[in-house]
Amino acid sequence: MDRAAHALEARSLSREFNGFFAVRDVDFRLRRGSMHAVIGPNGAGKTTLFNLLTKYLAPSHGSILHEGEDVTRLGMAAMAKRGVARSFQISAVFSGLSVRENVELALLRGRGLGWSLLGRISSHPALIDEADALLRRFGLSEQADALAGNLSYGRKRVLELATTLALEPSVLLLDEPMAGLGREDIERVTGLIREMGEGRTVLLVEHNMKVVAELADTITVMVRGQVLAEGTYEAVSSRPDVMAAYTGEAHG
Repeated sequence: MDRAAHALEARSLSREFNGFFAVRDVDFRLRRGSMHAVIGPNGAGKTTLFNLLTKYLAPSHGSILHEGEDVTRLGMAAMAKRGVARSFQISAVFSGLSVRENVELALLRGRGLGWSLLGRISSHPALIDEADALLRRFGLSEQADALAGNLSYGRKRVLELATTLALEPSVLLLDEPMAGLGREDIERVTGLIREMGEGRTVLLVEHNMKVVAELADTITVMVRGQVLAEGTYEAVSSRPDVMAAYTGEAHG
């Protein structure tokens, strides 16, 4: 297979913290155009792997490739310029700005343009139309002029997804997008993530197995910093060792 068929790849990736390996010798491939989930009990190393792939952490050993090119030494900003976006890292909600201003700012940042509190994006009329379209797409039009800080938690998560999409990433990484959401918001956000995944690569760390089953075409199961299993939801959920890991280590 062409190495560029993988949007992101980890080779023998490890991260050590004072003698403890949170991730140890992990080989991981994120196929371009896939919707891939990483799951596992608490303490399995999921978030550490996620932080390594998004360059929030530097590896102790091993290498990371993006589109077949070694990016191990690059930082978060350089990865963002390559089209790799992590929702919490790049699309933070600015509480003191309106919903519309958050979307406008993301659109401008995604195109390397400046933004002014006074001028907004009036000098970029095409982006005003794009902002309107994003607000409609994510069901935020009625709250466009509301301060982002006054939104409910679920609406803030929806706004984060909207601002992430405004950056037009080719690879989107989501860390527990359903955390803290009620059932109605989970259904809405699940649909939005499915829609956002069209034409791009998505990696998510998620505890909600119903969401994982609905969204992911490939699932990686981690336990004690290593990959235990990988495959479809049906394949990994039927494995006794995966079930044992959850029942025996869910609070580890």
